[in-house]
Amino acid sequence: MTRSTRRSGTRSLALAAAAAATLGLAACGGDDEGGSGSGATNLKVELTDAGCTPASMTAPAGKVRFEAVNNGTSKTTEVELKNSEGIILGERENLTPGLSGDFSLQLDPGEYVVYCAVPGDLDRKAGKLTVTGKPVTAEKPTDPALTEAVKGYDTYVQEQSDLLVTRAKGFAKALKAGDTEKAKDLFGPARMPFERIEPVAEAFGDLDPRIDARVNDVAEGDEWTGFHKIEQILWTKDTTKGTAELADQLVADTQELDRKIRSIDLQAAQLANGAVTLLNEVSAGKITGEEDRYSHTDLSDFQGNLEGSKKAFDLLKPALAARKEQALVDEIEPRFADVQKGLDEYKRDTPLGFALYDELTDADRKQFATQINALADPLSLVAGKVLE
Repeated sequence: MTRSTRRSGTRSLALAAAAAATLGLAACGGDDEGGSGSGATNLKVELTDAGCTPASMTAPAGKVRFEAVNNGTSKTTEVELKNSEGIILGERENLTPGLSGDFSLQLDPGEYVVYCAVPGDLDRKAGKLTVTGKPVTAEKPTDPALTEAVKGYDTYVQEQSDLLVTRAKGFAKALKAGDTEKAKDLFGPARMPFERIEPVAEAFGDLDPRIDARVNDVAEGDEWTGFHKIEQILWTKDTTKGTAELADQLVADTQELDRKIRSIDLQAAQLANGAVTLLNEVSAGKITGEEDRYSHTDLSDFQGNLEGSKKAFDLLKPALAARKEQALVDEIEPRFADVQKGLDEYKRDTPLGFALYDELTDADRKQFATQINALADPLSLVAGKVLE
């Protein structure tokens, strides 16, 4: 999920409906507009310097497709939808000038927040979406395939969250023992479970930036904590000195994340939206080498994002098949395989399991980017299909 508001300390915590008039989101209703699928309402959003335009929108309960376009601003690159508890339901990020993106959700009646921002923006005001009508869950029978997909993904997320806590504790133990080399060896593996479930982890207020913020994602005056702060100390100073408190905080934050994950209520479209978000994480950050800029362990993160995306897709395949979308499945599966094949070439018999990122050539990076984009295009259609 978003790197803009998620990197600020106030990300996704508060509803800002009172400020809706100053932000702006335009709703363009209509079924099947832009090929969104049966019975969908399209909400069109333009990213501007101030956020999104215009101020507020409404939609009937049911399937809603958000379409966002950036016609030239560099001050707003992401859009996200949150529920009344501040949980992010869907988003599109890295919408630099000239790009567009969309996501689909099944929405019940209520008030929702629409937020558009860039990294480090703490003061951006939010817009409001009002959904009217009857709850869609009361009108439609539960789809067994989607129920199983959500159940399976919930189990997967909990398993990865538990593993994250275990590995964070091991990493912290090495840091507090002053074992610099062991801490370096554990850094990448400790992050892997987080990378697999990053879209879910990012949904919980400021927990994600506390765990995973990079230095340029931290607003002036804010405290920098988490994996990347520790990474900086380990690799630029070659010491564990100054990391003990950071290690304790990292463990506490992963434990808090683990508790909150157990109560999250997911829907099938979030699995599909999250699968695309994980690929965006790769194309926007991992592929440039900026994520793990001190350790150069980016390929491990890349693998985690890919595995998390593939897991969500695999769980949704039965629902796609039931909807006679086997052709889409057949298009997506070999593209996952292509990306994995490229990564496999850089696997190494080391604690990290991969070569360091600076071993990649410019041609390698370009090929990875091309493969990721080729996968993300058809994968972005899945959310709309499973809601039909």
